Amino acid sequence: MVKVGKVMDRLEKEYPELRKKVQPIFVSIDPARDSLKALRDYSKDFHPSYVFLTGAPEQVQAMAKKYRVYMSKADETEDGDYLVDHSIVIYFHDDTGDISDCFTQSMRPSDVVEKIVERMTFVPKY
Repeated sequence: MVKVGKVMDRLEKEYPELRKKVQPIFVSIDPARDSLKALRDYSKDFHPSYVFLTGAPEQVQAMAKKYRVYMSKADETEDGDYLVDHSIVIYFHDDTGDISDCFTQSMRPSDVVEKIVERMTFVPKY
């Protein structure tokens, strides 16, 4: 999530017109723990451009299935705490809502910026 903040800052500095068209969205995969208040508190630690979303468990499951997100809740500790293991992928959608690209956790922010610019400025030559 910090990486996305770096991407947004770089877009703002180098491609401000493109930056205006990019909206980072974080979707919680743990609606049981991530209430809107919890997400609001959590958001304070990340880039201000993020929008944080959650939903009913069925909605989150449907979203995870659609995007092929791996997630697994670990056993709870005695005090009720637990971890959720999950895949880490950033999905980049075009202005029609279709997935245009995806970025893995191993990509550097500069690589992500390059791909975003490429996707947003590509003009086919026929």
